[in-house]
Amino acid sequence: MVFTVRHATVTFQTDGDTWREQKEKKAALMVGILIGVFVLCWIPFFITELINPLCSCDIPPIWKSIFLWLGYSNSFFNPLIYTAFNKNYNNAFRNLFSRQR
Repeated sequence: MVFTVRHATVTFQTDGDTWREQKEKKAALMVGILIGVFVLCWIPFFITELINPLCSCDIPPIWKSIFLWLGYSNSFFNPLIYTAFNKNYNNAFRNLFSRQR
């Protein structure tokens, strides 16, 4: 899977930001964090899978498993990130796990 970012410009002003500009900044920050967490979770797995056939080094199976599960853990982090940045998602998540129905 290949991601390409062509051109993204985010300007930050501290004073006089409109409501829409603030929402756009928050959304851009959330997307940046999502991409960053994705890369941090999956890069060890992909590096080991790409390097392993090219070198004579033998990576222990436990490390391969750890790197794979680190990649899978990205699916755990996504709802937490969405909940932190999106009020509607936060409310829905809270209602899902509340005892009141």
